[in-house]
Amino acid sequence: MSTAISSGMLHPAPDTRRLLIKWIVALLVPVIVFTLWSGESIINAVISPATASGDVPSDPISLIEAAVFTAAFYVAVLLLAGYLVAADSGRRGTIELWLDVLIFALVPLIFVILFGLIIGLALCAVVWPAYFYGRSLVRKARHYEPPPPLESLKVMNDEQRAALMSRASAGGLWFGIAFAAVSLIVDLVYFFTGTLPVILLIWAIVRTLILPVAGYFLGRLAGVIALRRALPQSENGNGGNGVGRGRDRLSRRQQLEVLSTTRAREEAQDLVPNDLPLRSSGAQRFYLILLLAFVLFYPVLDPFLFGSGTDGRLDGFGNAGYYVILALGLNIVVGFAGLLDLGYVAFFAIGSYAWGMVGSTQFGLLTGIHVNPQLWPWFFWPMLLGAALIAAFFGVLLGAPTLRLRGDYLAIVTLGFGEIVPVIFLELDKYTNGINGIVGVYSPALPGVDWTSSTPYYYLILALIAFVIFANIRLRDSRLGRAWIAIREDEVAAASSGVNLVNTKLFAFAAGAFFSGIAGAFHTAKLGSVSPDSFGFGDSVIYLAMVVIGGIGSIPGVIVGALAVYAVNEFILAQLDSLAAVPGSVLFTIHNGITHVIPGFTFGNIRNLVFGIILVVIMIFRPEGLIPSARRRRELHHAEEEGLGGDALDVAPGAPGFETEVRVE
Repeated sequence: MSTAISSGMLHPAPDTRRLLIKWIVALLVPVIVFTLWSGESIINAVISPATASGDVPSDPISLIEAAVFTAAFYVAVLLLAGYLVAADSGRRGTIELWLDVLIFALVPLIFVILFGLIIGLALCAVVWPAYFYGRSLVRKARHYEPPPPLESLKVMNDEQRAALMSRASAGGLWFGIAFAAVSLIVDLVYFFTGTLPVILLIWAIVRTLILPVAGYFLGRLAGVIALRRALPQSENGNGGNGVGRGRDRLSRRQQLEVLSTTRAREEAQDLVPNDLPLRSSGAQRFYLILLLAFVLFYPVLDPFLFGSGTDGRLDGFGNAGYYVILALGLNIVVGFAGLLDLGYVAFFAIGSYAWGMVGSTQFGLLTGIHVNPQLWPWFFWPMLLGAALIAAFFGVLLGAPTLRLRGDYLAIVTLGFGEIVPVIFLELDKYTNGINGIVGVYSPALPGVDWTSSTPYYYLILALIAFVIFANIRLRDSRLGRAWIAIREDEVAAASSGVNLVNTKLFAFAAGAFFSGIAGAFHTAKLGSVSPDSFGFGDSVIYLAMVVIGGIGSIPGVIVGALAVYAVNEFILAQLDSLAAVPGSVLFTIHNGITHVIPGFTFGNIRNLVFGIILVVIMIFRPEGLIPSARRRRELHHAEEEGLGGDALDVAPGAPGFETEVRVE
């Protein structure tokens, strides 16, 4: 058996060989670029800290974290290689795939290397739409029609399942061999030029031996994952237990056949084999591993990737974090429940002032209670919940008088609330110090943590974002979340179906305000002060723009929308001003030309113009947002349906939610 396996691995069949070339090249090029950029330096610093440059961390904990990230990265890539080779139906062209990998993986990586993380991703936001537009023109000229989504799906027998496992093992093995060979050649070049120590050469040889073995076993694991997404053999309906069970429930393929074309394509995309395995849920699991590892270990990785200035970048990402929380909270009100809220900044202000008044000397002035300053920062943790509950209470107060309002009328009332709250904080001089605000707000306290740096705030906001995402997902999938969606789709129909409009709407306002209060308490603790001029109507518009740009009702979408808005607002335009001040740059010439016409012009002054242009462009070309929810995408893009025509279903018979789709009680 071992001889047969090794023979199949070393001399694969022609179809498998084409898949191996297709995917190994597609994955190997970006991985090699990353390795030559920073991956190799991270590994070298872990193995031989003495050879690392002085601006990278060299303490044991940081090196362990860097080693864990490096291991997670290459393990995920090896798993991905095996999975993609196994899951690919082979119907998509190799050149088309390589072009997609070039645009969506290699180009962003090169931009990030050359221009930094934020500017690099911003340039990608220009390149990607241009690529989509050009590809659509080419497909129109060639009269391209995507193949039917169910053609590649088939029930696998034992021999076919074994072949899939063999392809997965071959994918992991050959990617490991290819990557090990290229890395060894590069290391030998460095060694013979005298820039690679002997200890690192020994590691290169050991790595060359380990990678193929690890690739084989990780490929087999990827094959197991792929098999879980294949149509089970019992659903064939031509023998065995499939016939008996077919009378009680439809097979998976039969369920897909009665769906609309768009819905069937979405469902078939997660099954094996399929035409676009890079977009399947199985591949997305590996992307998630890479993303989580990168985000979790970013403070350690930043010096390796971008050099000095780590603390400033972490500070900016910490500020971006509360934008994400605000967007997720507003998404509950606007995205889930469909209630247009233009005064969301009021709850952010309430949460900010809640900790500002309690977590500073202002509390002693108001109550006469004076606490040891060494103990007071510990009260941040209970007040984090307290500020959220206070904001939620005011959310209910706002929601109560607006229960009978909809659309424009609701927007006007929430707009008024958003204007009133900052004015109240401005006028209550005795409690809030008026226009001067509250200063000297305590930072949080935690044993062994130095809150004077940005790293603790980075991890704190990560923990808060994780909690808010978890709560959003649970709320969305709960009975209450389904009631919110019913109200958003048709309030009259929801009421007729027994949905309690009063409680449901109040819960939406309270939940959105709750998360806004969390963001406000974090913002005040991190900034150390709070003032009423930080909460204006323009901020509410920005928060709403996050939800609209990202995708109304989509949790991943609003996260991306929040990060995009923050990047434009705080990074990109600010850096444009800095670049425009450098003589000889292109922006310097453009800036000088504009200042001759508009004296005193800065790119920061056109923030609202930029947001307006972005909103107009997205509403015209992608009204569902950057990463829309599946329901929203289907609503706004009516593809031609097959099979049952206009009556085709969006939920498969026998699948969860089918009763809701056909209105069966």
